[in-house]
Amino acid sequence: MSPTTPHPPSLEVRIREIYDALTDNETRLADVILAAPGEVATHTAAELSALAGISPATTTRFFRRLGYTSHEMARRQARDAQRAGSPLYLHRLQPKATEMDKLVQAHLENEAANLANSYRALDLKALPVIARKMAGARRLAFLGYRHSQPIAASMYRNLIEVRGDLHLLPAPGDTLAEWLGHYGPQDMVVCIGLRRRVPQLASAMEALAGMGVPMLYISDVMVGKPGKFAKWIIRCHTQGLMMFDSNAAVSAITNLLYSMVAKEIADSRSSHLEKVELMHEVLGELE
Repeated sequence: MSPTTPHPPSLEVRIREIYDALTDNETRLADVILAAPGEVATHTAAELSALAGISPATTTRFFRRLGYTSHEMARRQARDAQRAGSPLYLHRLQPKATEMDKLVQAHLENEAANLANSYRALDLKALPVIARKMAGARRLAFLGYRHSQPIAASMYRNLIEVRGDLHLLPAPGDTLAEWLGHYGPQDMVVCIGLRRRVPQLASAMEALAGMGVPMLYISDVMVGKPGKFAKWIIRCHTQGLMMFDSNAAVSAITNLLYSMVAKEIADSRSSHLEKVELMHEVLGELE
């Protein structure tokens, strides 16, 4: 083809020019092709007929109506478009989404939005300050009730590998006063308060604030009454798609936080971790 010879119209252009005049069966095939024109390059006429649920004879007439001598001529043009890198022709037709496909995709998008929104809300100047305080505090406690308690337990469980003098509260069989009475400004408490908080959380944080104990409060976006007693607040988006709240952002951000604490400790001293690993070996506790 010489430089002055115009390119023949593309497959999708030909279809759109006559779309309103197509029969019902031809429209079904047109919709299949317009959804993913690249399928013409990889499918036979019989396979396209099956995708559209029409007869092969209808498919043959359809391509002739578009100005092609045969399906093969249209196929060669579609292959040329693929080789040229056209995104439209590289797109593949996906199986029809089921209700479960839609549910899973919606759930994924909701979790991703919670993560993105929570990370965007982080105070990047406060994070290293919090990590240093958690690393250097004389005593470090994690306080959480109900479904906030597993988050507190996870932070405790990970940081016990790298530092001592950790407490997970409330401790079974004890009152909070029996623990919190020992705390002061040299210590720190990480309080977890996701929605439907119990009143005891605010009471405990108010008492700790009165004793000058610095607190990090990890909450959902509605921090509630406990927020006014905390020195630092991290808000996590926890909006659930269905019945239950999402903990994806809470889990990710607490992981970031205790990883930063571990780095702070490793940069200054690693004796605790070394002693723990040696004791694991002595006791034969881990495989």
